[in-house]
Amino acid sequence: MGTVSSHGTPKPVAPGTPGQGEPAPPVDGSSLATQTTVRIRIPEKRMPLGPKLSTIFATIALVAWGLYLLLRPPQRVPFVNLPKFVAFDLNLEQGSTRDCKANGCFLFLLGTDVKTQESIPSAVALAEELEARGVETTFVVTGGTVKECSRVARLFRRPVLLDPEGVLQKELSIPQLPYFIVHETAGKIRHRSEEAMTASQVLRAAGL
Repeated sequence: MGTVSSHGTPKPVAPGTPGQGEPAPPVDGSSLATQTTVRIRIPEKRMPLGPKLSTIFATIALVAWGLYLLLRPPQRVPFVNLPKFVAFDLNLEQGSTRDCKANGCFLFLLGTDVKTQESIPSAVALAEELEARGVETTFVVTGGTVKECSRVARLFRRPVLLDPEGVLQKELSIPQLPYFIVHETAGKIRHRSEEAMTASQVLRAAGL
């Protein structure tokens, strides 16, 4: 027997197929991700306004160099005129820290204390050894009064500059006495030290 179909009768809906007028079932998010590429724009990070690191480092370097120039000790022996003790029975003459005309100049600053007086014989022996090698030694007795400096200078038995007001010590930023300076005839300091120097050390500092 054949099947009779009627044009007015609707066909049955197959399972899983949406019917007419019905909303489509929701689509899973994972399938959307495979079908559509979503572009996410990440905001760019902007550097904060201000000087560059190179500018900061350059400024620090300039400040450090300025402090070094300001705080470093003087590099030249100042031209200072001082009373010069020559002999006890003579009037004081005038001398200077720049009177040295030798190949090398050794400036030896001492005080008027007892310890200084005890070291005078060895200091004079050092000066004589240096003079034989072309280095001239200038002794400066500083501190106290002119009379006190003259009394100590007499023990050297040679010309000594007197600086009772400590002008040279202030000009050279000398922290304590005794103090030793090797310099050129024009005043440029080649070496300065708070420690006692030997003849070989002075000659080496003078370039001899």
